[in-house]
Amino acid sequence: MSLSANTEVTLRSFSKDVSNVDGATTLGQETNLVFKGGKDLDNGMTLSLGGNLESDSGGDMREVSMVASNDSMYLGYGRDHGAGVDLDGSVAPHVGDQNDTLAQSASVAFSSAYVDVNGGDHLKLGMNVLGGKFDLKYSPDLGGSGNDAGAPSETAGSAYQIAYQGNFGIDGLKVQAGISKENDDKSTTTGEKEYSKIGVSYNLGQFAIGGDIQDFEEDKTSTTTGTTGNQARRVNATFAASDNLAIGVSYTETEVSLGSGATGYLTNTAEEMTALTVGYNIAGMGFNISYAEIENLGGTSGTDATSWQIQTKQSF
Repeated sequence: MSLSANTEVTLRSFSKDVSNVDGATTLGQETNLVFKGGKDLDNGMTLSLGGNLESDSGGDMREVSMVASNDSMYLGYGRDHGAGVDLDGSVAPHVGDQNDTLAQSASVAFSSAYVDVNGGDHLKLGMNVLGGKFDLKYSPDLGGSGNDAGAPSETAGSAYQIAYQGNFGIDGLKVQAGISKENDDKSTTTGEKEYSKIGVSYNLGQFAIGGDIQDFEEDKTSTTTGTTGNQARRVNATFAASDNLAIGVSYTETEVSLGSGATGYLTNTAEEMTALTVGYNIAGMGFNISYAEIENLGGTSGTDATSWQIQTKQSF
């Protein structure tokens, strides 16, 4: 069993041009206590147990996993932790936080994963193939609390994910592809959600470039008819100027659907986000400085915003 800890301190500011709000700034920290352990099983597999106790989630064990694995496969339980493909992550290269974290606004249309099965309590079964991992994840209650199972009372629908992430045996290449589906039959306002994502990147030494395409669609219930969704495209590039300095740029375009089918995405203005991040290591301490500009926030024409943050994360 091993124990480690890390603390992340972030200073962040966000403002909207349309409301003339400037100086909306926050300062906060996230402290994590991480444990890892494991043992050999009688069938030749290894049982791995891990978790992350987070201060910003009220001290809950929000990230935890218990997985049995060997050289060819793995199976077990997880919540935002453990072996497998996480579609909320991205193979697109980036320095520091992803764009939706930089924006930190409930109105932002872009998301790193619109249906995040890996982030909920789930069962997983996967194989190590084609220079990567291919797995199936199932969550009977995607909105669960992550605590003891307790009395069955679904707060959200069941969901599954089928995904692959790897390099097909090609050095420098990263590929991510997957689909997720949530059946929310417990809600009177939301219905079935379908999500797909495909991303690719290539490392050229000091330079790396890549991106991904996401498609999300939500069918409303009989009480709120219609279909909504987002189509998001992202292109990122990074440059490692030295062992201590890295620069990343990112551009995302998200079309918000107000109708159904492909033509529905043309009925609203596309949200565009451009971000620049500089990461620097000073005497063993790492810092990230980021700035992002957002046009047509949430797909609303004329609603523009800016965001910047300074962040450091130290491990012990």
